[in-house]
Amino acid sequence: MISVIVPVYNVENYVRECIESIIGQTYSDIEVLLIDDGSTDESGHICDAYARKDRRVHVIHKENGGNTSARKEGIRQCHGDYITFVDADDWVEANMLEQMLELGADADIMVFAAYEEYGSFRKVKGSSVAEGIYSGDKLSGLYENMMMNGAFYVHGIPTNLWGKLFKKNVICDVQLRVSDRITYGEDAACVYPSILHASSVYVLNLPLYHYRIRRDSIVHGSHIEIENFLYLYQDLKRYFDLHSQQKMLNRQLRYFMWQALLLKEYAEIDSQMTLFPFPKVREGMKVAVYGAGLFGQMVMQYCLDSPAVSVSGWFDREYAMYNMQGISVDDPEAALGADFDVMVIAILNTTIAGQVRDWYVHLDMEAERIDCVSLDVLERSGLPFGMERG
Repeated sequence: MISVIVPVYNVENYVRECIESIIGQTYSDIEVLLIDDGSTDESGHICDAYARKDRRVHVIHKENGGNTSARKEGIRQCHGDYITFVDADDWVEANMLEQMLELGADADIMVFAAYEEYGSFRKVKGSSVAEGIYSGDKLSGLYENMMMNGAFYVHGIPTNLWGKLFKKNVICDVQLRVSDRITYGEDAACVYPSILHASSVYVLNLPLYHYRIRRDSIVHGSHIEIENFLYLYQDLKRYFDLHSQQKMLNRQLRYFMWQALLLKEYAEIDSQMTLFPFPKVREGMKVAVYGAGLFGQMVMQYCLDSPAVSVSGWFDREYAMYNMQGISVDDPEAALGADFDVMVIAILNTTIAGQVRDWYVHLDMEAERIDCVSLDVLERSGLPFGMERG
């Protein structure tokens, strides 16, 4: 049996589609645990209605404690041999569970891809490691790339708990040990230690899950406390320090934390900003920004708020999609006529950032006026907030 755990909090507009996609699975030996995490809208009542109609659906109502707390409650209540997670504002392919079991080679963890959905825009999000089964000696190769596969910042295995099927004995203890104080990065705090605990991992970039990008979760989002990152770092480091490949794992962890901090605490990092970690930017410069993803939004907001620099424009290849989201970003070719001292490529994936830089250079923009995130700067800079002390 497969236990499908769904944390539910104030998603009345989406939860019906989510539940329908689960109870309509071609694989029927399932239990569906809907964890109503103190919803204040109609979400809890909607869940109860499905439980009355389908004996496989069970609803647990609890006080609001966050995603990690809800998942822990699901773990405690579940009875399946396998566990998978679905976010309540997402939905899944009708054959997701059947495909996972049929194709997953009886692995301890099965990793599949997802569609990222925003209106009519869709793209596939998957793993960047080679597809196939990892067991025995091959697991060491997976560990080397699971958090960062070559370029900064490319996850070998995506951080998200959804899109994965776990054998119960692999994940339960790990999930129950994740700190409830982690509200950002809580998936990673479970996924990567679970991989270290597994004897086999199967990876296939077949999209079976639909991840909904919501407007209210795109720009900025809720404030993340500094303590969140301290607990996240400590939770992961505790597992990594016990592993035979701890040096390699902790190096990945350091880069992973930089990624999380740049995405969520950019303005608080400091590290002798004017515009860390872009080494070409100096105080008083006119800065153009390329990139309207989360990091680009953080960089743009910093530029608007900081008296140290002025903004000369904001550009992205997917400007039409971002305009639909209410983000005022321009066609990247418009940057060729903009007045700026330095264009910062606000993309953490250094491979993609390099491709954008080369494209502009091909269009006769001077390379000296283009800057990307510098890994040398990150290497020289200690993680902030006393994270690495002790």
